[in-house]
Amino acid sequence: MTLESHRFDDSQTAAAALAGAIAADLSDRLQSQARALLLVSGGRSPITLLLALAQKALPWDRIDVSLVDERSVAPNSEAANAMLVQENLLTGGVRAARWIALMPPGVFEGASDPMDAALRAATRACNDPALANPAVIVLGVGTDGHTASLFADSPQWEQARTTCDRYVALQPGLAPHARVGLSLQALRSQAKCYLWATGPEKSATLARLEQFCDAVRKNSAARPAEVMTQLAQAGPVACLIDDPECLVEAYCSERE
Repeated sequence: MTLESHRFDDSQTAAAALAGAIAADLSDRLQSQARALLLVSGGRSPITLLLALAQKALPWDRIDVSLVDERSVAPNSEAANAMLVQENLLTGGVRAARWIALMPPGVFEGASDPMDAALRAATRACNDPALANPAVIVLGVGTDGHTASLFADSPQWEQARTTCDRYVALQPGLAPHARVGLSLQALRSQAKCYLWATGPEKSATLARLEQFCDAVRKNSAARPAEVMTQLAQAGPVACLIDDPECLVEAYCSERE
């Protein structure tokens, strides 16, 4: 198992700790490279973290900021993860950072539908060298075990978890909007991923997935194909937790 959990009394304390870890990782990368790439998650739960990170005194003019995933909606839509990041992170001194949109307006021009736009965005992101080597990846977790818009109920999940492409397009089975996001292999190739899991539902989901992975390995150690099938059905967070090559550092609190 490669899950390392850091537990806190509340989300503000967890956010302060994770913001400090992210800032240290970005500073370390900037010691050896001219720029550092930070990929963050959308949704509502990371707001506390983004606000804490926005207070960090970093050379933001040398930092690129983008998303681990985005919905196939207009950039100014309230459903866009970009809006959340721009309102809560790219403020004050962080405005000096270079923002890299996953769904820029150009991908919608001539697109037949939102999934077509997501496919175009995925191709564009795969070919963008600025998105190729993140210093920090911050993931969230859904109560169904999804992360980075990788949904196990998506028709594209099999391709998304096996492709070597860094970015993929998916249409979730139940969740709204087509998406573009990092592939499972892209996440696995990262030596360490941070995972933000605050609130009782997210904390319980993470504990459930950790127990599930442990049980699958104990009960099916002699049947690797069966293990892979069960992990795939559980979703991407379970796949990452089970991966011995990828460290998942989870920052958790029961209280928001």
